[in-house]
Amino acid sequence: MRIIAAFQKNKEISYTSHLDVQRTLQRAFRRANLPLAYSKGFNPHPKLSFATALATGYTSDGEWFEVELDRPIEPQTFIDRVNPVLPDGMRVVEAFEADDGIDTLSKLIRAAHYELTVHFDAPVSEQQVQNAVRSIMGNEPVIVDKKTKSGVKPADIRPDILEASVKEVSDSSAILDVVGTLTAAGGLRAETFVRALFDRLHLNGFFTAHRISLCFEGSDRLPRLR
Repeated sequence: MRIIAAFQKNKEISYTSHLDVQRTLQRAFRRANLPLAYSKGFNPHPKLSFATALATGYTSDGEWFEVELDRPIEPQTFIDRVNPVLPDGMRVVEAFEADDGIDTLSKLIRAAHYELTVHFDAPVSEQQVQNAVRSIMGNEPVIVDKKTKSGVKPADIRPDILEASVKEVSDSSAILDVVGTLTAAGGLRAETFVRALFDRLHLNGFFTAHRISLCFEGSDRLPRLR
């Protein structure tokens, strides 16, 4: 049986790395006495995989994963047994049995929806932020320095920005709603969008990111692009 599920990652564990999140889930599954299916070989491990990793420091309403079990259990039973043994700040919020033939989550993922809270090193007006976001969403390339396997190189991130809007501006901070592409091959990174915003405002600062949802194709049971 293959269970597909989503968990929240709240601020209490926002700085827990993806590898430690994986270990936390594996420990929780064992404590919940789930009938886990294991890989073969010299170092068997639970058959657990994720749609994508969440950057350290980010929070999320729904990070999707899949786990294989040796025998069937009800998805609600899965949730009820796992949540009591998870740490504060982490909770499974949805689960269902995968349909026959559904592809892996990493192959179905298409986009991610973020709420970005940006703190600037000087006051800004709502009009300035609106103008900067409109500039980013225009037809011109949005060139930023991007880390690659061969080093830092300039890259056009505009094709990866699907939607961006300003939700709120207050003195020297702004809350933005951003949707960007995300596939196994890559996609929009929140920090590159914020860097483009800083460039257009001629300011610096820092930001926090909350992933509202991941978006998929290939299954009506998974969140989809609007």
